[in-house]
Amino acid sequence: MFTAETVTRIRETVSRTTGIALPYDVTVKRGDGLRVTLEAARAEIHAQEENTLARGFFLLTRCVREGRTSLVIDEKRHFTSCGAMIDVSRGAVLTNDAVRRAIDTLACLGMNMLMLYTEDTYEVPEYPRLGYLRGRYSQADLRALDAYAASLGVELVPCIQTLGHMRQFLQWDELSGWRDQPDILMTGDERTYDFIEAAVRSMRACVRTNRIHIGMDEAHGVGLGEYMLKNGMTDRLELLRGHLARVCEICEKYGFRPIMWSDMFFRLGSKTNDYYDEDADIPQSVIDHLPPVDLCYWDYYHKDEAFYDRMLGQHARMGQHTVFAGGVWTWSGFLPHVKHTIRSMRPALASCARNRVKTVFATLWGDDAAETNVTLAYGLLPMFSEACWQGPGYAMDDVHLCGECVTGLPREALFAMGEFYPESNRLWTGKMLVWCDPLYPLAPWPGDTFAGAVTRAKRALSVLQSIDRPDCRYACALFDAVIAKAALIPSIRDAYADGDKARLAAIARDELPAVHKKYESLLRAHREIWARDMKRNGWEVLVARYGGTMARLGDVQDEIERYVSGELVAIVELDETPQSPERAGSPLYQTLFTPSACFGVGF
Repeated sequence: MFTAETVTRIRETVSRTTGIALPYDVTVKRGDGLRVTLEAARAEIHAQEENTLARGFFLLTRCVREGRTSLVIDEKRHFTSCGAMIDVSRGAVLTNDAVRRAIDTLACLGMNMLMLYTEDTYEVPEYPRLGYLRGRYSQADLRALDAYAASLGVELVPCIQTLGHMRQFLQWDELSGWRDQPDILMTGDERTYDFIEAAVRSMRACVRTNRIHIGMDEAHGVGLGEYMLKNGMTDRLELLRGHLARVCEICEKYGFRPIMWSDMFFRLGSKTNDYYDEDADIPQSVIDHLPPVDLCYWDYYHKDEAFYDRMLGQHARMGQHTVFAGGVWTWSGFLPHVKHTIRSMRPALASCARNRVKTVFATLWGDDAAETNVTLAYGLLPMFSEACWQGPGYAMDDVHLCGECVTGLPREALFAMGEFYPESNRLWTGKMLVWCDPLYPLAPWPGDTFAGAVTRAKRALSVLQSIDRPDCRYACALFDAVIAKAALIPSIRDAYADGDKARLAAIARDELPAVHKKYESLLRAHREIWARDMKRNGWEVLVARYGGTMARLGDVQDEIERYVSGELVAIVELDETPQSPERAGSPLYQTLFTPSACFGVGF
């Protein structure tokens, strides 16, 4: 039986999270899976453990919200573990309270795992440079969060990096001898393994789980930098396997079963370094000597169920347990990419269920300084929870009803935020318009138009302006800035091409200051939701970006005024014929703000 204290605590947690108190008593019993019944204001929950009980209370809460007076539900988990990984390494480190709110959200949905992705934002006492000035979690923080998560049946799984993605740590001068590449630890160096052991030992002191994610993804160029200068050319697959073996030994010593991202095996087996190369050849000799490790297949992109089937089959060939990481898209800039998340994750989760994957989780990344507050995307987590509890045939209406209940945000508002992006494609015109220079032709992204971005923004505002919440006020300020910027850029260019100095004078006098005010409003709204959820560390990066953008607006105003007065004979940024703005890699802030490749602020 559940204790009365446990039942009361979990019921209150669900009520606090949803803002809805159940108006009737609930009988709670232990039982397999989850059974929830409601008839004539008499409710009963049969639940297997605390996390299942939280979902039971949540389903009753949905009835209240939706005006239903009867319910009969029998559910079981289709995935043993279903959870989320939240990136706290790209500048935005959730406060302890925000982590607890994330745990509450997962518990309500019946999701039983949380990973905090910590490249350097956790304490390792022997290495004070790790997380220095970055808002790292102390061991006491993590112990408290682990206890809180456990009380709701949520497993807190540590997620660290043991090879690549270590630039933040390795930037300090005293660590120069540890680098193979600027962001890759030197394999084979005992200092590397001393550090990794200290990191694993620190996590062992914080969490009760027997699982740890050891990262090791995207280590491009491993063995080709300082390692090669010291040791010569080496079989890089064997180098990776040998390093993994050492890390796994350390994990085993501290009672952890490691999980690692699988991409480096596939990349090194591909002639094009492509993770999703279906012709990648991983030698059987490497597979035969893999240490005990769960391989995490991550895929946030494909929309073809058959592709996921093939990749899961390739992972099965590796002879290890396969974990799947999908994506709730929070890393395209400022707002969640709702359409792409839905289009990519529905086939992914269906494939995972059919291939009997036991552990799945949603990643919420913060690439390029965490411009998007991850909490804005919590309404998409039910894609994973409902696939877990209902199976792959779940209705999207249930996803949206769960999302509305757990976040309080109407689905119309969530989809309005998704209007920041065109269709379900990865075209990032919205982010580009926020940061791009008013004069250089660095926007829009090919495949989209200024007019299309304005149409979407106005459609979004028609929904969001009537909802008085901090997240909606932020989104409104964002769309206002996008509309103004999309009108400003062609207006300047057209007036200059026409030689219309009167029009340019009006732009300098009226339009540029008006756009500047919209950025001031956006900065204030963005700061409000950051302060609600994040530590201060990392916010300075976004302040610098906003400040640089606003300073450039003032500078362009001055340039145009000097041109109109005759002090300048030309506006040189406008004189060259525009070419495609596409550049190598993802569109990051520095590639949107300026054509100068040597400039950059952030990660």
